[in-house]
Amino acid sequence: MSSVTEKSYEMGKMPLSWKNDQAKSITFIVTEDCNLICKYCYLTGKNETNKMDFETAKKAVDYILNTDSVSEEHDAVVWEFIGGEPFMEIDLIDNICDYIKQQMFLLNHKWFDFYRFSFSTNGILYDRPEVQNFIAKNYNHLSIGITIDGTKEKHDLNRIYKDGRGSYDDVVRNVPMWLEQFPGTTTKVTFASNDLPYLKDSVIHLWNMGIKNIPANVVFENVWKDGDDLIFENQLLELADYILENDMWKDYSVRFFDEHTGHPLTDEGLSQNFCGSGRMLAIDPKGNLFPCIRFADYSLSNRKGLQVGDVYTGINPDKVRPFLALNLVDQSREECINCKVASNCGWCQGCNYDMADSDTIYQRATFVCKMHKANSRANKYFWTKFKEKTGIISEYERKQIDHNKRSVGTYLQFITSDDITPHCCYKTKEDQPINKMSNEIMKKGIAFSDENDMIPMFLTNELHSGNCISGEQSILDKVDIPVYHNKNILKNTSAHNCILLMTRNDINNLCQNVLGLLKMLTRVNLVIQDLDEWDKDDLTKYQFELEAIALEIIAIANKAQVIPEINVLTDIFDLKSMSNCDAGIKSYSLAPNGKLYLCPAFYFDNPENSIGSLEEGINIKNPELLKLSKAPICSACDAFHCQRCKYLNKKLTGEYNTPSAIQCHISHIERLVSFKIQKELIKNGYEFDNILQAIDYMDPLAKIYKPSNIKCR
Repeated sequence: MSSVTEKSYEMGKMPLSWKNDQAKSITFIVTEDCNLICKYCYLTGKNETNKMDFETAKKAVDYILNTDSVSEEHDAVVWEFIGGEPFMEIDLIDNICDYIKQQMFLLNHKWFDFYRFSFSTNGILYDRPEVQNFIAKNYNHLSIGITIDGTKEKHDLNRIYKDGRGSYDDVVRNVPMWLEQFPGTTTKVTFASNDLPYLKDSVIHLWNMGIKNIPANVVFENVWKDGDDLIFENQLLELADYILENDMWKDYSVRFFDEHTGHPLTDEGLSQNFCGSGRMLAIDPKGNLFPCIRFADYSLSNRKGLQVGDVYTGINPDKVRPFLALNLVDQSREECINCKVASNCGWCQGCNYDMADSDTIYQRATFVCKMHKANSRANKYFWTKFKEKTGIISEYERKQIDHNKRSVGTYLQFITSDDITPHCCYKTKEDQPINKMSNEIMKKGIAFSDENDMIPMFLTNELHSGNCISGEQSILDKVDIPVYHNKNILKNTSAHNCILLMTRNDINNLCQNVLGLLKMLTRVNLVIQDLDEWDKDDLTKYQFELEAIALEIIAIANKAQVIPEINVLTDIFDLKSMSNCDAGIKSYSLAPNGKLYLCPAFYFDNPENSIGSLEEGINIKNPELLKLSKAPICSACDAFHCQRCKYLNKKLTGEYNTPSAIQCHISHIERLVSFKIQKELIKNGYEFDNILQAIDYMDPLAKIYKPSNIKCR
């Protein structure tokens, strides 16, 4: 294992742009012509006609520097020049830059000492005297990137002259001069369907040329064929192995192995926009203003350009408003919002607009989806192997651990045998042959969890759960949760909480058992196993026992100034919304037969109730019915502690989203006792997040069903 420190590697770290993207970006499209016709170029309308003249450029500069609304939010500016190929118009650019410097000085503009001239060039004209003179003249305020796609074979597949010749040799001859003038610079590498097989060799080739950091990407447009994602992934896996074998991670980086790629979205991520269009400004040769270059006419295949103004009349603020309000959620489908590897999945706002079903920027194009997922899988592979080789916990690993701690992931419960200790509203089969989970299914299940970003939870005779860090077979952070029932109620434990199983036969001992456990523990999670068999007499007995427990809770709380936790009585004090069964949403179960179930109850009730297998994956029909939003009775209820068992729902009412009357009655008995406890504790100075209100019903169906609501014709 290497003796490296956590900060001694470059892989995954992208170079910060000047002013860290806080500068205003203004782009001059000085020409729509280019000396190349790259096959993957998004500039589909390139032509030899449209070129900017100096008077139009001056109008643009004057408008920008004299309009407070353009510069007020930014203390620095990047003046970018683009084509086509910008260096084809180097004389015009030189004049424009001189005018910009002159006007910023005369106006005493805040940008005078805080500006950059930026270029993205194909590099063919880089050694021309005019270009070199411009570089010498503006060197201290200059950023230039030359595009090299990798090996000669890869580069010449797409980056070609109008007569079909490859441009590699003409570009590479200028690279040594460029790297000497701008050490530490980067090159933007783009991959399309036809050149994916050259990915690994191309990245290595660029590193060997002296370009250490490569912000590579795949095209966003609809160019991808069946199987491209597998080619992409295999190339990345081979590249990952090469990097690790040769310790390239110490000094080199490529965006495909970004530590921030392949995680679920955070709340902050949901509120952001991947693209900065609308905050930027692009000026075409005629003086028209656009949110960015990708909205100019020559960048679009299916629509007209989306103008936000011109240099003569200025920006129309209403045209910019949709861009300023845009975030990830507003333009994404549910599958993108909830994707387990959504972080760093990018898009181009201009491409979205061009490919949308209507004239809108609020429809996200997802042609890159399978490529991003392939990248995420390879990224996970790299950082897992990286940890094994170096012992370093990377930012990728930290994000995964943090993700698990926040419980935003999905759990896969391993039913390791038919005689596991139950932990919820079900009973295991007795007096039947015991099926145990084989090592093969266990390994496949762990792999399935890994591939689907699930957290394994192992159910055994002793009941324990643990998280499996990606790529490892061992169980880490094991947490044992003792499970009690009437027969082993006095068993000692060092845990702080437990599960107490009970049936109708145990009701009369409930208070005694709970108080016995509270002598050893601080929390008891009560689970009723045979609720579907209860009758009115059982309900009466249950309420009596709960009220006896309530008196003890109040007494202990007043004496010790700590409220003992009994899930069915005290959880509701801290809840402001439903907190209950996530089966089929964030929790699934794997049985010894290798099949998947909503929860163990469905397996023990009938093994035919599976929702898929490790080979086929999960397939739930009408999955929306598992969500609280599709459960009208539960949505109307404020007994937030209710277990809302989907197994019992289905068994007793025939619908996953509809609880039976007995389930609601039990929950409201618990709520009633909780109300009494809270009322007494408030008198003694306790404060609560959720203040319960008195109610006059035992079934929330009464809130939503009234005979007068039913109309027949």
